[in-house]
Amino acid sequence: MVISVANIESFLKFFCALMVASSADVVHKHSVFMRITSVCASAAVFFALNGVFEATATAIPTGVMSRQVAKESWWNRTSDKILSANSHAMRSDLPASTTVSTAQGIDRIWLRIDAGLGQLRPRSRGLQQALLFSSFEELSDTMRSQFAIDAPSHAFAFFSPLGQGVAVCTEDTPIPFAVRGLSAAIGAEYVRLCCGADLAPVIQSGVLDFLARKDVNGGGGGIGEAGLTVLRSSITASKAPAILELVLMSNDEWQAAIKNDSSGAIQEQAASIVRFLIRANGPTTPARFQQFLRMVAQGVLNLDAFRAVYGLQDERGWAEFDKQWRAFAVKETSTSSETLRERMALIGEGLRVLDREGVIPADFVELSSALKDRNFVSPSEWRPGFSRVSAADASVFTPTDASDAAAGKSPRKSKPPHFEFAAPEKDQANRPPTVVAVAVVGERVKLVWLKTRVEPEAPWVWDIVEGN
Repeated sequence: MVISVANIESFLKFFCALMVASSADVVHKHSVFMRITSVCASAAVFFALNGVFEATATAIPTGVMSRQVAKESWWNRTSDKILSANSHAMRSDLPASTTVSTAQGIDRIWLRIDAGLGQLRPRSRGLQQALLFSSFEELSDTMRSQFAIDAPSHAFAFFSPLGQGVAVCTEDTPIPFAVRGLSAAIGAEYVRLCCGADLAPVIQSGVLDFLARKDVNGGGGGIGEAGLTVLRSSITASKAPAILELVLMSNDEWQAAIKNDSSGAIQEQAASIVRFLIRANGPTTPARFQQFLRMVAQGVLNLDAFRAVYGLQDERGWAEFDKQWRAFAVKETSTSSETLRERMALIGEGLRVLDREGVIPADFVELSSALKDRNFVSPSEWRPGFSRVSAADASVFTPTDASDAAAGKSPRKSKPPHFEFAAPEKDQANRPPTVVAVAVVGERVKLVWLKTRVEPEAPWVWDIVEGN
């Protein structure tokens, strides 16, 4: 299957269906390859898929900006193609119907996030822009020429005094990464609009991971086995900082902590803390977490909001709260769907690397050996909604996680659950192999391949689909 700009219109129409589809159809209809940039007026702040980080807008020499404006025509081409949706003003050179369907999809995500976080009151008013691109090169050129911003990645949210909005690029990103990145980036935009820079970075990071993992019906939000393993190792080794220590971190301190943590444990801890805060029993509940966010949005300091909502009056209270979280984190169980998804992501990213090297493994055993030999890790950097998975762990090459096996959830068949290559199709000579999860409870799950551009040199990208 090859997707080009010419037929992106019909492809993006899946987006609206994605927002209202039943969960059984969600993964298949995730074939809406979007990468997102959020922009709102304030200091220049970037929310990348590998976390939340601040940066000062790069001072671009006037001569350089002038040359870029002269070369770049996307802004001029779209000056009369603006559609006002409920949450954003859409600016696009894509077909009108594609712009409409994408606007509706972004509106649905916005409303879902608004409801989930307690309908916070935005500090700034007015429609956000939504800039729709078919090329990252044009996205990057436009960000520099119109907003004086150097785009740090294909998928990020940024805030600039020169503009506000959301930019979506339809190019060369695996569909599951793109879809989860879309929710995370809109979430970053929403939080920034409502809380400014006041929400503790550790809480914001955890919120974005949680939002990325939620499905279109509000379910999900669980964690796979890889993330839990990393976090438990950190707790067992007494390397996990106390919650109070994390909450007190400035953004610079938070970014430094991320940079010094190659395992991704501190971001897994942030995600775990938010899951702890929104669990439906004990001293923490979704309603209390929404109350906490509401107070921060109203300008209350994080520590004062924790004191008011959770009764954390002193260091002893914080120590007990931290103890409760650690007990929660150690006992939390992984979900089979998240474990399967993160393992298939490792396989997909590994096959992409091998494809770039010109290596086509003959079978799944050869694939697993090749990834182990390369000490392969996916994703290469932590991103909301996807824990980092290492090929050094032999268990990642089976579809079922340890909790399923311990609970007896694996089906009793002649062969245990396993991955295998599907029989190649006639037109699949130059395509990476389709991978099937065999004997897994529920729908048949496959990793399939497509292209987002028509050019022969365009890379293959993977998607995860359910059904035959």
